[in-house]
Amino acid sequence: MAIDGKLYREAQEAYRQWKLAEQAERAYNAGKRTPLECWQAYVAWWQFLMSIAPPISDAQQARRLVDWAAYYERIQKFEAWRKAHGK
Repeated sequence: MAIDGKLYREAQEAYRQWKLAEQAERAYNAGKRTPLECWQAYVAWWQFLMSIAPPISDAQQARRLVDWAAYYERIQKFEAWRKAHGK
């Protein structure tokens, strides 16, 4: 499968323009928003991303749950070790 070079360059340019606009907006709004407004903007951004993200499969969900269970098990072992060694 070949990549369409023209389309790829157009996508790169669109991304570059978007990043420049984002940087300009950040510079313009620096210090103007309260922490609550920043948090609300972040939550709105996250909700938007979740609305356009493809749903994960049952297998992916099961793997994610296994990964989180393993992570928490390691954290519990680390905390037990830390308490036992006084660190």
